[in-house]
Amino acid sequence: MGERTPIPLGGADRNYNSIRSRQGLINMLAESDMEGGYRTVKDCPGLTSFATTPGAGRSNLFVNSGYMYAIAGSDLIRCDKYGVVTNLGTVGGGSARGQIFANSLPGDNQVMVLNGIGGGFVYTNGAGLVPVTDPDFLSTVSGTVLNERGIFARRDTNEFFLSEVGDFTSYNAASFGSAEQNPDDMVGAIAKGSSAWMIGKRTVETWQTITNTTLPLRAIQGATKLRGMSATQSLADAGERFAWFADDNTIRSIDAGSNGMSKISDLDLELRVRGDGTTDFPGFAVTEDAFGFFIDGPVHKIYYLTFPTEGLTWGYDFATGQVHQRKSEGFDYWRIGAAALFNNKLYGLDVIDGFIYELDQNAKDEAGTLMKRVITTPSISAPQDWTLPYVELDMEVGQIQDNTEPYISCEYSKDGGYTWVTWGKLSLGKRGNYRKRVPFRNFGRISRHKDFILRFTVTDATRVQLYQLWGEIEQDA
Repeated sequence: MGERTPIPLGGADRNYNSIRSRQGLINMLAESDMEGGYRTVKDCPGLTSFATTPGAGRSNLFVNSGYMYAIAGSDLIRCDKYGVVTNLGTVGGGSARGQIFANSLPGDNQVMVLNGIGGGFVYTNGAGLVPVTDPDFLSTVSGTVLNERGIFARRDTNEFFLSEVGDFTSYNAASFGSAEQNPDDMVGAIAKGSSAWMIGKRTVETWQTITNTTLPLRAIQGATKLRGMSATQSLADAGERFAWFADDNTIRSIDAGSNGMSKISDLDLELRVRGDGTTDFPGFAVTEDAFGFFIDGPVHKIYYLTFPTEGLTWGYDFATGQVHQRKSEGFDYWRIGAAALFNNKLYGLDVIDGFIYELDQNAKDEAGTLMKRVITTPSISAPQDWTLPYVELDMEVGQIQDNTEPYISCEYSKDGGYTWVTWGKLSLGKRGNYRKRVPFRNFGRISRHKDFILRFTVTDATRVQLYQLWGEIEQDA
């Protein structure tokens, strides 16, 4: 009789083992104890239809004065709390990803729209949508606002420029600055509190507010980060944090409170992006179109980065330090490309079709389309041959909402994930069958030093929550 042993579902293990790194969660979210193991793994929110837009979303989803704003197709749209969408006018830009933000000035609340190809538009209640025609507004695809002034990274230069106070339509040719300590081309700007971070292709400089009407900022000496940004639209923020895809093919984050920079990408993502010279990890050919956004929920603050050409959506949860992937049926990446908290609910903007969805924890599909949930365990191995007579999942059962019977399928690999064998599937119990057990038997013999991996998949629209995976492991003497 073997020893009943817990088999990890995943965890905070960040050691540099390229086989172990192939663990993963797709459309599943880890809630961990940060000590190397999961307490539970549960399904991510599904999608419920909320509003229809005139085209695929291609900007952040921005909340301002009781509305959500986005670029959908070639138009700027506004959505109210009832899901009624109003078309505010054309901003163009083709398929390029744009950006929206506001000056939040009482009585004169302007919404700034960057169309992704260098142009700017301003929307104001009463005045409508107008292009920025001031000759001192320069080509830009990234901006922010600080003390009611827009700050914009000037394309293909080491400069940034500012709008006048409270007016995104007016600019002064003298109101500009440039990277000082390690000059390189500016690709992004973001402001928090009384500081702004000017992000270049190779460096990040921190600038602080000063009393000067022309250029009210000065660079903080010694605060430069020797890490830049290689995908302009990967820059995203929530609360005190912002994150981006860096010039060394990692993902970096800065805590604005401490100005401390950290690397949040894991080995698996870095192997995928950089490659390692093998056919399994050839590397990504296209990364400059990657875009990022945050989902800032009541428990989980998650940064998502999507590589649309390569087909991957990767997420890092700041609440747990765990990573996962999201994927929509029929695509290699997630259809949500921006999110916002609005009217006490989380909403997502569809980058594939023209919709806004509610991110709904009670939904087990994506607006009627299958949401496949996949759990791949870390590899386990031993210095001698061993046998695995059975494994058993400690998980929620009997959670289906109708009278159908949901199933969980199992595959396994005895060579570290290179080849997979289909074990089959087991019932998760009809509605109310809370005593259902989920055992998988007869995995056979595993050779010493070989990496054994399990992969579980659920496609039915049922709640999925796993607490522990147990195995009866028999080791040779």
